[in-house]
Amino acid sequence: MNILRSLKEMMTYLTEAAGRMFIVSDDIYPSVGTQPFEGNPNKDPRWKH
Repeated sequence: MNILRSLKEMMTYLTEAAGRMFIVSDDIYPSVGTQPFEGNPNKDPRWKH
């Protein structure tokens, strides 16, 4: 009976994990995009990409 119980617990664990992978996310993130550059570009000629 111990093997059957372990098998049942393993199947429950795997099905719960699969369920969490495929549900709609309920995370609430702020709707921000890329931020514009507001600094001064470096004009030093020694600085190269």
